Amino acid sequence: MPKILTRDTAILAIVAIGVGFTIITAGIDLSLGSIIGLGGVLTAYFVVRMSLPLPVGIMLTFLVAIAIGTFHGLYVTKLRMHGFLVTLVTLGVARGAILVITDGFPITGVPDSFAYLGQGFLFGIVPIPVIICVVVALLAHYLLRYTYIGRQIYAVGSNMQATGLSGVNVDARVILCYVISVVCASLVGIIQAGRLSLGHPGAGEGFELLAITACILGGLSLMGGQGSVLGVLVGSLLIGVLQNEIVMLNINPFWHRIVIGAVLLLAITFDYGRRRKQQ
Repeated sequence: MPKILTRDTAILAIVAIGVGFTIITAGIDLSLGSIIGLGGVLTAYFVVRMSLPLPVGIMLTFLVAIAIGTFHGLYVTKLRMHGFLVTLVTLGVARGAILVITDGFPITGVPDSFAYLGQGFLFGIVPIPVIICVVVALLAHYLLRYTYIGRQIYAVGSNMQATGLSGVNVDARVILCYVISVVCASLVGIIQAGRLSLGHPGAGEGFELLAITACILGGLSLMGGQGSVLGVLVGSLLIGVLQNEIVMLNINPFWHRIVIGAVLLLAITFDYGRRRKQQ
């Protein structure tokens, strides 16, 4: 059970870290679930149907993810459209693209090297998704805390107009955050496909709710400008433990999303209450 819990928490944390970048800029990415499904299906398609080497398939999937993230960022920056709207469109389009690629059936026959990404263990103890999560978390923490780009990302979330007037390329920072969000979701899609040993068209459904809840529980504010990678990891762990306890208590699975939604509502209420007191 501990190995399953840590693996599930690590997978959620990777997605939450990615969407956390957009939340820090006072944006949002609702396409996460569909992007997870698309990432797994695309990699399986490249590797199984096109017989490409796994590294090439993963690289091509990341290129598609970068293109989608850039598309989101351009709409947010150039058309001044809120991320909620453009990513909501992608949520539906990406899920439709998955069905077109798969005809509604899973892509089976993935190689063992692919499955190892989701099922393997380092030294027979540490799940590979945990290793990947640690690497992603360290890179994200370094970017946000120890680079001028990270400081500018926080500044954009705190006051976009003032940050732009100070000479910061606001558009580039926002686009970068949306690219990171989609790439992290695609990475989780690849891990999930390896875990299932197939590219499943229904993978990732509901993940956006879990990831955003983990971010808010971890101290990120929907108003932007605050939060940390460590907080996101803690929030992901809380969600992982909550889900595990729901299963252990033998609660009807139909109640799972209701419970997570209630937790998100409480976290948002607390966040807005805290912000109003600070004003």
